[in-house]
Amino acid sequence: VNPGDVQGFVIGAHGDKMVPLPRYCCVNGIPLSDFTKKGAITEKEINQIVEKTRNTGFELLELLPEGSVCFAPSLAIVEIIEAYLKDLKRVLVCSVLLNGHYGHKGVFAGIPVVIGGKGIEKIIELDLNTQEKELFDDSLKHISYLFDNYKHETVVDDENKPN
Repeated sequence: VNPGDVQGFVIGAHGDKMVPLPRYCCVNGIPLSDFTKKGAITEKEINQIVEKTRNTGFELLELLPEGSVCFAPSLAIVEIIEAYLKDLKRVLVCSVLLNGHYGHKGVFAGIPVVIGGKGIEKIIELDLNTQEKELFDDSLKHISYLFDNYKHETVVDDENKPN
């Protein structure tokens, strides 16, 4: 299957704590579950794709020259800006401050939203199963941990670095 025909969601943090959601994945509108029922792909293969999704960023960091990994985030930013400027009402995964969504408050997480001319026009709250919810909660704990441990650190450039 051509990867360009695959649509899906990855929610939560970025990196190894991201939560790919194969249950919400489809190929040109055909649910992935139809492919597993027909034997076109196995659950084991899906799990391998999920793990590869989580780890590809780290592989790219090791393989590509410095700065090369900015292409995918740059493309995502272009999609967001285009959806906003053209009022496209696109469903995109964006990092937003949760305010009771998915049972969390005061933490930023990547979740599906509708982006249009007013910015984030709607937060889409997916119906996560128990395993997905546990992975998402763990992802948000990781985000909170990172924020709590680094929010008081100051980034100092070499020129202004204390001796």
